Amino acid sequence: MSSKKRFAINSFAQVFAFLVSISITFFLTPYIVGKLGASAYGFVGLASNFVSYAAIITTALNSMAGRFITISIHQNRIEEARKYFSSVFFANIILVSIISIISILLLFHLEYILNIPNNLMNDVKMLFGFIFLNFFISIIFNVYNVSTFIVNRLDLSSTRSIISNILKALSLLGMFWLFSPSLWFVGFATVISTIYVVLTNIHFKNTLTPELIIGKHYFNWHSIKELFFAGIWVAVGRINKMLSSGFDLLLANLMIGSVHMGILAITRRLPVLTLTLYERINAVYAPPWTKLYAQGKTEELHQNILKSIRFFGLISTIPTAFIFIFGDHFYQLWLPSQDAHLLYILTIAGCIDLPLAMPLQPIYNIFVITNKVRANVLFGLGLFSISFVVVLITINLFEDKIIQLIIIAGTSTLFSAMKAMVFLPIYGARCIKIPTIKLYINTCRSLASFAILLVPLVLLKQQINYPSWINFIFCGIATCILGVGIGYLVIYNSKDRKELRVSLQKVIFKIQKKL
Repeated sequence: MSSKKRFAINSFAQVFAFLVSISITFFLTPYIVGKLGASAYGFVGLASNFVSYAAIITTALNSMAGRFITISIHQNRIEEARKYFSSVFFANIILVSIISIISILLLFHLEYILNIPNNLMNDVKMLFGFIFLNFFISIIFNVYNVSTFIVNRLDLSSTRSIISNILKALSLLGMFWLFSPSLWFVGFATVISTIYVVLTNIHFKNTLTPELIIGKHYFNWHSIKELFFAGIWVAVGRINKMLSSGFDLLLANLMIGSVHMGILAITRRLPVLTLTLYERINAVYAPPWTKLYAQGKTEELHQNILKSIRFFGLISTIPTAFIFIFGDHFYQLWLPSQDAHLLYILTIAGCIDLPLAMPLQPIYNIFVITNKVRANVLFGLGLFSISFVVVLITINLFEDKIIQLIIIAGTSTLFSAMKAMVFLPIYGARCIKIPTIKLYINTCRSLASFAILLVPLVLLKQQINYPSWINFIFCGIATCILGVGIGYLVIYNSKDRKELRVSLQKVIFKIQKKL
């Protein structure tokens, strides 16, 4: 199969998996909020954040395993790949054994760490217990994820994700239907879906990369050391990401209260899901780029990177512009029992960085592939330190809890936007050894496309007197059409336009031939 066709299949599978996930979230979130309340729902996000804190310990080892194993396989160093694979597996078991002791102690003293309403105490502890269990299962078998990456079959992992999300939703709905609503149902359903993921990953490993064998004689401390020091900066970067985003919920819980934390958790869904979509699409580039890097095909790698940045500029303006203009309509329709205007303001505060950051998503692949993560992490940590101080100072200048929420929601994203404007284009260009101006030109074109797109969307919104799902969907379709058209003219160069026209002509020809 050609690389273009494989890329198209992987991209479609990733997007479809995301759409299934977001659809489930779309229907389940108001259901859970309605059954348990916004305050209880906030603890679901908080529990996940606690797991992300614990995951930092394992990130230094696991984050670069895929990169080293993949390069070893493509360079036909099978014994070396087996050492990496086996060493990570056994090291993860040791790490989980240690972390589980800390987690149990944390679980029994959770009420002294968080503000938990008395009526939710047992429910929240059970939720955290299942989320921790899910984390342990995921980490032990984490290295099995590498097989679909090595052979560039991300469509298989996407199909697995679709089924696991459906399984999670069905399990959750079944428990809500059969029993009295409880918060821990969310954690239990998550464990069920993860067990399915683990079983399929084992199957993929056995069928796609049977040469990867786990054995005690392959365990190698040198391999562990190499992976650890290569991944230590990724781990520090994960700390930075956790502090700059997930830490917001903890801060809201401790400084404002559980109810307002729940409100903030709801508004995190749109920006997080939007970013997740583009991270999934970006993941499609990683396997072929890693292969090109391993084979030393530098020029081809450069061309792929620049083309991907233009593509991301084209597609990333669409959801961001839609959120900026129609976000309030969405909340009025999705969560009619909540304050739609407040949710909209907090969401916009959490999306400030997206128009700048999303077009440059492919750069993050380069940091990992070239093993140049340190500078990115250090710059991010510096920005977080400044933003954290800013939050602590400004939040104490106001007594209004809504203003405090807006400060928490918007400060980290504001500094993230600064990073996208300054650091990513400069250091990204240095890593791939191309002129910095090329990345800045693409960024400016993406921003111009975004700004132009906002104008017709504002005019369209003015024609809507009463929001409904029908006109909301119509506006979404109009945004896609306008966004693609404007991006095609503003962001794409003549070569990109020609390739796109040729691809569309081929698709149309095949459809006509079948008809």
